[in-house]
Amino acid sequence: MSSQYDADSLHRTVKRLIDSGQAKSFEEAHEIAQKYQLQLELTAPADFHEQVAALAVVMLGRRAFLGGVSVSGCGEATLHPSLGSGQSLADALHEAGATLADAVAGRPTIAIGGVRERSAPFHVRLLMSGWRAGTAPADEPNSMDDEAGGYVMPLTAVAAAAIAVSQAFQHVSDAAPTGYEPVGISLWAPAEVAWELRDFDGPVLQVLPSSAWLLGLGHLGQAFAWCLSLLPYPKDAPEPPHVLLQDVDRVGVSTESTSVLTAKLDKGRRKTRVVAEWLEKRGFSTAIVERYFDGETRKGQGEPSLLFCGVDNPEARRALDNAEVSFIVEAGLGSRHDDFQSVRVHTFPASRTTAQTWPRRPPNEPVIEGLYADLLEKGELGRCGVVELAGKAVGAAFVGAFAAALCVSEALRVLHGSASSEVLDADMFALKFRSVVINEHDFAALNPGFIAVR
Repeated sequence: MSSQYDADSLHRTVKRLIDSGQAKSFEEAHEIAQKYQLQLELTAPADFHEQVAALAVVMLGRRAFLGGVSVSGCGEATLHPSLGSGQSLADALHEAGATLADAVAGRPTIAIGGVRERSAPFHVRLLMSGWRAGTAPADEPNSMDDEAGGYVMPLTAVAAAAIAVSQAFQHVSDAAPTGYEPVGISLWAPAEVAWELRDFDGPVLQVLPSSAWLLGLGHLGQAFAWCLSLLPYPKDAPEPPHVLLQDVDRVGVSTESTSVLTAKLDKGRRKTRVVAEWLEKRGFSTAIVERYFDGETRKGQGEPSLLFCGVDNPEARRALDNAEVSFIVEAGLGSRHDDFQSVRVHTFPASRTTAQTWPRRPPNEPVIEGLYADLLEKGELGRCGVVELAGKAVGAAFVGAFAAALCVSEALRVLHGSASSEVLDADMFALKFRSVVINEHDFAALNPGFIAVR
């Protein structure tokens, strides 16, 4: 079989061009994607949240913009001690996949910092304050500018970067007129449309989960791990934060296209080992489970009672209640070319059980049309191969990162005495039309274990 027809080698974001009909062949799809370019405009950022956002733009951007992400304005900034030691920000961005170069007028641009002259049809700057994350046109002031220099919850930087990369991608891939109005969300009050107002901000983080169970270590699971690693865990805590990692898969060629902790050199390694190594370098302790999650899987003594689920498997989702943990945050992403940017988040316990939320249904067969039908008709690929290829999900790393920021924030809100979202639906291409159903379960007595922030 030609490698271009290998389902496990197919770049999940490039696949959108095939499935939408924008490209008539795999070669054409890659040629189009190679023309997608993005640039990041900095002003020697020293603050932790600005550097997190810069790294996030590069990590997420390079996986969707195959023509590359270039960065200007690093200056002499050194990497924040919480992100590394003895390294310049420029070197860290280069290692993350960026090219260091002067800004090019007209190229889609994301800026971190204050108001500036617009230099491209798509030119936005990040808005980050407290738990509020978003973007604004680069040349327009915003009420959140008055809060510059104040507290920024770390996941705000991830969410803002993901929103910006999403807008840029929609601009280049769909010729959409994005970036001409503020767009964002409050991670403390995600239902609120007026997300920019201080009324919908949250508190400075006081406590963090002492342990977590990550079920599934692909697109979403790796983004969960990344978000947890950015939280301000004290280095001198009696016990390090602990993560239980559960997955059965190995890294494939396509894994890197959506999974933020995976590099090309990881091909063939078990995902549990890749993520464990990454977390342990950042001060976490880990445990590995390399077996399937099913209705018989239970939390063991001393294991985490906070579970983040990122598996795209209705059988596993249905069995989540059986695990006997205290709090579950589950996320699902769209998988088609026209809904890959969609996110749905659930928390449990809730008004419905996990079995009621995901009732048994026959699996959907992928539609064989367009290029896939041509491959079958010409005999270039057998039916099984065509079905497997067509059935692979379209995905983009910026969607998983945004979902992970939402999910980890759900747990942080509960730990800080607020309500969680029983169901949260969001479309990154139409973020202001999100919907949230508040979880009415009483979590006042919930104590999954915590570490105080000092």
